[in-house]
Amino acid sequence: MSGLNVAYEGPVARFTLSRPERLNALNDEVRRSISEELSLLEEKPDIRVLVFDGAGKAFSSGADLKTGAFAHTEGADWATRRHHAGSWQRLLDQLGRLPQVTVARLHGYVIGGAALLAVACDIRVAADDVVVRIPELAIGIPLTWAGIPLLIREVGMPLTRDWVMTCRDVHSEELLRCGFAQRVVAESRLDDEVSVLLEQLLAVPPGPLAMTRAMTAALGRCHPAMSAGWADADHLQWAFTEAEYRKVASSYIEKFSGQSG
Repeated sequence: MSGLNVAYEGPVARFTLSRPERLNALNDEVRRSISEELSLLEEKPDIRVLVFDGAGKAFSSGADLKTGAFAHTEGADWATRRHHAGSWQRLLDQLGRLPQVTVARLHGYVIGGAALLAVACDIRVAADDVVVRIPELAIGIPLTWAGIPLLIREVGMPLTRDWVMTCRDVHSEELLRCGFAQRVVAESRLDDEVSVLLEQLLAVPPGPLAMTRAMTAALGRCHPAMSAGWADADHLQWAFTEAEYRKVASSYIEKFSGQSG
C-alpha cells in the first residue's frame, strides 16, 4: 500500500493520504508516491486544481515516528544520508512548482510535517475541529523541511517563533485570523466549502489562472526567508546522531501514542 489514493475528477486532481489507521502518518513510501504523482501531474496542464486531503479522523499526524519518514540509509555514505534527509523538503519544493492551483482540505490533527505540506499549498480550507501543532523541538530536533521559512512566508516571524518554540496546539480561530487557513467552516460543511472554492477557481479562465498561480508561486520562492532552508538536511541528519534526540523522541512517542511529528 502506497498510503496515497489518487483520483481525477475532470479538471481536478485529488490526492488523499490513506493510512487512517496511523492517522495518515507520513513515511517514505507515502513521500515517493506523492512525488511520482506530482511528476505526472506537472505534465497535465489541463488539470487545473490539486486538492490534498486525508482519510479518516485527521488530515495527517505528521512524520511517522515509528517507521520513519525517510528511506533507510544504514551503512550509506554521508552524501547519501544527507540526500535522503532532504527528501521531504524537495517534495515541498516540487509541490510549489506545479502549474496547478493547490488546495489543502484540513480536518482533525495537522501535525509537524503535515502542517508543512499544508502550508506549501496555495489555499487552505479547514474544519473547525482542526488542531495544528509543530512538535519537532519537543521531539528533540530542529524544524526542517524548510518549515521555518515556509511558516514565516505564510504567517510571519512572530507566530512562527511562537508555534515552533512552544510546540503548542493552534486551533481554527487563530489559524483563520493569521492566514494559515483562508477559510474555516464547521466540520460537517467542509466538503461543501471545498466544492464552493473549486467552483470559484474553475470559473476563472484557465490561462489567467495558470499565469497567476505561476506568478504567486515564483514570488513565494523569492521571499527572503526561503533562502534560509538550504542547510536543513544537514541540521536534520546531525540531529539524528544525537543521543539526546533518541531519548526525547522515545519519550514523545510514549506520551503521544497514536500521533506523530
